[in-house]
Amino acid sequence: MTRIADLLDRDFSRPIEEIIKVNNDDEDTVYTELTEYVATGRIKTEYERLFSAMAAAPKSPNEGVGVWISGFFGSGKSSFAKNLGYVLANRTVRSTPASSLFLKQVESHRVSEYVQFLNQAVPYEIFMFDVQVDLSVQTNAEQIAEVMYRVLLRNLDYAEDYDISELEIEL
Repeated sequence: MTRIADLLDRDFSRPIEEIIKVNNDDEDTVYTELTEYVATGRIKTEYERLFSAMAAAPKSPNEGVGVWISGFFGSGKSSFAKNLGYVLANRTVRSTPASSLFLKQVESHRVSEYVQFLNQAVPYEIFMFDVQVDLSVQTNAEQIAEVMYRVLLRNLDYAEDYDISELEIEL
């Protein structure tokens, strides 16, 4: 008797992460997330729209410099954002550029063209973090800009204390 597992290429005996964490940069986890990503038609369209706007931005700059990713719990927001970050930074995951892993899954000629252009024309440095996690550490009402600045300092290996990091930057 033929089983479904015999017909598919994937190992169904291993555990599957229920929640994608943007700040989890474990190489094996990221590799699995990129190589097992399933992009629906709608998701491909949204990536195409976003990458198209980013590719056009240097030629016609404007003040619309943000992306808001919204959706219900479990709708794929974290996967979308994490993939976006890895693709733009084109980090190496298991000796392979993240963009290559992502593009194999998306299978879109237009997305491929935009990603290749962005990877060649615009250098990106991506800092991924979970706002809820970083906000919950603070006891006072902290502005989102302060949270982002603290994450930037941390990722650049500066102290998260503003006075100390200012001295470090000055030195």
